[in-house]
Amino acid sequence: MTVVRVEGLDGPVQVLRDRQGVPHCYAASEHDAFLAQGFVHAEDRLWQMDYDRRRGLGRWAEVAGPAAVSADLFYRRAGLTAAVRRDLAALTPLARGMLAAYAAGVNAALRVIRLPREFGLTGAVPEPWEPWHSLLVFRVRHLTMGSASHKLWRAVVTETLGPAAARLMASGVDEHIACLPPGATCRAGLPGGLGLDAAGSNNWVLAGSRTASGLPLLAGDPHRALEVPNVYVQGHLACPQWDALGIGMPGVPGFPHFGHNARVAWSITHAMADDQDLYRYDGAAPVTVSRTEVIRVRGADPVTEQAGVTERGPLIAGDLALAWTATAEPNAGFEALPAMLRARSVPELFEAMRSWTEPANNLLAADVDGTIGYLTRGRLPVRSRPEAAWMPVPGDDPSYAWRSWVAFEQLPRALNPGTGFLFSANNRIRADGDGPYVGLDVAPPWRASRIAGTLSRLTAATVADMEALHRDVLSVPGRRIARLLQDWAPLAGWDGSMAAGSTAAAAYSVLRRELALLLLERSGMAGHVGHPWNRLLPGVKPESVMWRVAGEHLLTGERGLLGGWSWNHALAEAVARAQRAWHGEAWGELHATSQRHPLGRPELDPPSVPYGGDMDTVQASGYVPAEGLATCTGSVARYAFDLADWDRSGWVVPLGTHGEPGGAHFSDQQEAWRSGSLVAALYSRAAVQAAAEHQVSLVSA
Repeated sequence: MTVVRVEGLDGPVQVLRDRQGVPHCYAASEHDAFLAQGFVHAEDRLWQMDYDRRRGLGRWAEVAGPAAVSADLFYRRAGLTAAVRRDLAALTPLARGMLAAYAAGVNAALRVIRLPREFGLTGAVPEPWEPWHSLLVFRVRHLTMGSASHKLWRAVVTETLGPAAARLMASGVDEHIACLPPGATCRAGLPGGLGLDAAGSNNWVLAGSRTASGLPLLAGDPHRALEVPNVYVQGHLACPQWDALGIGMPGVPGFPHFGHNARVAWSITHAMADDQDLYRYDGAAPVTVSRTEVIRVRGADPVTEQAGVTERGPLIAGDLALAWTATAEPNAGFEALPAMLRARSVPELFEAMRSWTEPANNLLAADVDGTIGYLTRGRLPVRSRPEAAWMPVPGDDPSYAWRSWVAFEQLPRALNPGTGFLFSANNRIRADGDGPYVGLDVAPPWRASRIAGTLSRLTAATVADMEALHRDVLSVPGRRIARLLQDWAPLAGWDGSMAAGSTAAAAYSVLRRELALLLLERSGMAGHVGHPWNRLLPGVKPESVMWRVAGEHLLTGERGLLGGWSWNHALAEAVARAQRAWHGEAWGELHATSQRHPLGRPELDPPSVPYGGDMDTVQASGYVPAEGLATCTGSVARYAFDLADWDRSGWVVPLGTHGEPGGAHFSDQQEAWRSGSLVAALYSRAAVQAAAEHQVSLVSA
């Protein structure tokens, strides 16, 4: 056992690491539990925490050089530092105490741990962690997930091809699958359907009437860019007030997204809410606050730029201001973090979300009394002019300003539906169109239809059934498109399975990629891929939009973007290109993972592994057509919580889950992740102690 002396503890803290390297922290007080979490996060992910902090501060160029200047300018202009300092002051003592304890734990680790190798490679020195830094890194992780990217894309299309083309690119399949009522179909309407390139998150909860145990199962898998290391990290914190296990974010206390305490489990997906507006000014923008930003650049001269704030929000480009729910007013969202750890029922958990601001999420929950529930959590703006939902609007027109916020009581919710299950997959929230406006751009219905269909057939479900649904690689549009190409030999008899070992899946994907690039050419957008607005906010890549549009327009017969061609002509050309590009490889070979370390050093990149699925499957895995077919987005965690016996729960987080290669606590669940398996999410003290392989005791200095 290792003993570490730490100032400010209320009592000793025992940290047990199980065989996966997961830290289980047993503390004498809530303060000590958050301090321990800060300590173990720094042990495992200090460099990542510093990376996110530097990005939020607009100081990444100090480490990465000139290539990082544009990103630093964006975050400086967005004004995150000033916003989160203001937010910290607005929090209650309980939430501020949580952040202070977490920061104390990080700083305690700084004094005793070996620094990760990235610091040695770059010469960077980690600075002390301050409470507001946790707010900052959380904002960094969600700023570019907002709706502004969609609006910029539609503005580029409108400017290039006209408004009719922009609406065509937002159109898709005729029917969508809704969260409420669970699995109900609804007309898609216009606009909508653009979605995020990295979208693919799923979650679902089964009532006891559909499980083997008679108590709920809650499961899911968030999807984001596959990073080095992973965006999420597993952990377990216990104190007299609560005992919580979950998947957290390095730099952030608590378990905001996925976890459970002794009585309640929770999980989220992105609600695809319209949480950002863009305001365009003709001529000089009416700046209310101006400041000079000086960016120090490794290996180059400093860069000096002016940043300004308008009445509508910060200027993120010369004539473009951004309004974001997270920064428009003081943000007290972190008030929810300690409250949710204390919740004893689904209704209590939902009430704890009253202060939650961003991002807007589909929150699913279950409790040991058998209740299951859905809540859209987050701050939603009320607009007077619907045009602001579509693309940038005039900044000097006061009628486009946000009027108010949707009342918490009006947010969509449901408890114990007759279906016996609830789910979300970045899909439409309400089938009936009632309730407040949430957003236009949702994912296509393919994942939602597979999940709803599977859940509706389960009657005695176990965690193994949840794992099986995580592994689902059946592409509904792939099966439909294959029927249109039944004479093409590589797709003869293919059932739409995007399994890694399938050559038919590879042939289909090469064809689908060629269709996307062909539509980019035929529509007239190919020459505008490099438009500066396409680079301003990541999240929408023109080639990836065309991947979706080509597939859905092929199925509906829409020819408006084909430049006068018929679909028979387009398919013949795409097949000819695919035959030249595909050489008989299996899908997993072409679609292998391709994570790249932010420092751009190959020795820091993890090994590539073959992978299945695509953007339309439950096991969602995306690629950028213009760059190839390698997996660049996928599940960054999977979990299944069994409320009848927490120790039967499972989870997996790939890519350097704990520590760094060669470190004492390093574990890599990559193989379990690749194969679609879960590892044990141990919860009871007895199970943890039986599996413990390393122990640290934090004691008062």
